Amino acid sequence: MPDNSAPATSGASRLDAATTYAPQEEARDQVRAYLAQLVDVIAQHPEPVMARDEAHWRLVELVDELSRDPLSPRRVQSRWLRLVPLLREVRPDIPFPALTDLLNRAVGTP
Repeated sequence: MPDNSAPATSGASRLDAATTYAPQEEARDQVRAYLAQLVDVIAQHPEPVMARDEAHWRLVELVDELSRDPLSPRRVQSRWLRLVPLLREVRPDIPFPALTDLLNRAVGTP
């Protein structure tokens, strides 16, 4: 009998596909949705450390920034650069290169 179960995939593979194929507006929606989910993940992090708290509010700030119209690529990238080191400390399993590529596509920068 053939095995019909699909292999388990991680969020990183979905993020890689989104980075490669998403047009700018779709990339903006995808990165905003991914980061909004990450807000909840960070909020539920078991260790109450300062990095988690700061990562949480910076992440909320970035999601809010991505919802603004018109979007300011400079502000989004500035917020992302301040957030990445905190996220690396709290959640090192996040696919940072793919997420950065998707964020760049979302704001229209190379």
